[in-house]
Parts: sequence; structure tokens; C-alpha cells
Amino acid sequence: METRDLSVDNSYYASHAEVTRAPATEVAIGGVVGRYVVLSRVGAGAMGLVYAAYDPDLDRKVALKLLKRRAGADADAAQARLQREALALAKLNHPNVVSVHDVGVHAGQVFVAMEFVEGRTLRAWLADGPDGGPRPWQEVVEVFTAAGRGLVAAHAQGLIHRDFKPDNVMLGDDGRVRV
Repeated sequence: METRDLSVDNSYYASHAEVTRAPATEVAIGGVVGRYVVLSRVGAGAMGLVYAAYDPDLDRKVALKLLKRRAGADADAAQARLQREALALAKLNHPNVVSVHDVGVHAGQVFVAMEFVEGRTLRAWLADGPDGGPRPWQEVVEVFTAAGRGLVAAHAQGLIHRDFKPDNVMLGDDGRVRV
């Protein structure tokens, strides 16, 4: 099977000198992005801002990632690429991969609405071992194996996750690991 690299790859943008990053625009609590009502800001990373939001059409909470804007001659191409990536991810259905519900553009920025995972990052989970010590190796292997199953499912669809790290793996309160 041919592998398509549909990941968000920061080096792609870095290699195109005419493309610069602009910070993601903050959205006020109660603000609307697409059809989503912003509830709170839950994180920020190299690619943009993440909000908890409410989808009134489907009556559910979602994670809303607002990606940083691209400027310059390749801005439209970069935006189209990000939208293609989100659409490809939306077709992937696996218990260890966060579900993508929607993709769109708000104020010139691509947004992705995803499954909201109640829980914590792998980094936080690893740091919170029993009695302040390390987690038992069996638990660690089990969690990393589950994350690996998610990566295998993505790779089987030709998708590459180029930013796999403890901050990008979620352990849900339901016990499920998601990348």
C-alpha cells in the first residue's frame, strides 16, 4: 500500500521561506467558530489553540482546534492541505484514534472539531504514579501498546502522525487511550 503523508508537518512550512506563521486568533468564551460555541480554552501548542466547545446541532461537547494562520504565497495551499488532512483523519475510525467530526475555516484560520476526551495527557498520567513514584511497567506497556494500535490504524490508511509525544496522547476517564 502506498503511504500518503497527510500529517501536519512543521518542517513543510519551515522549508517555504515565503510562508510565515501568525498566531492563532484568540476566541472569546461564548464566541462562535463555525457552528460551535466556545466554552473554555484547554490548551495551546505549536500548531494552534485548543478549546472546549459546544456543538448545538448535535448537542455534544467537542475539542475545537484553531490552527495557526499561514501567510504569504503558499497560504491558500497550506490551508487546503490542512483541510485535506482533517478530512482524511475524519475517515479513520478506530478506538485508539480521536474522532474528527468537522473541519472548516473561521476568520481565515482552519479549525478542526474533534471528539472531546475527558481525561488527561499521557505526560500527566506518567507523572502521577502511585505514591508519587513511577507507574508499574506493565501499565506503561499497556498504555503505549494501545497508543501504538492507534498509530498502526493511521498508518494502515496511509496517514503519518509526525508529532507523537506524551502531550499528544490522551487517556480518557473511560480508560481508553487515544492519539
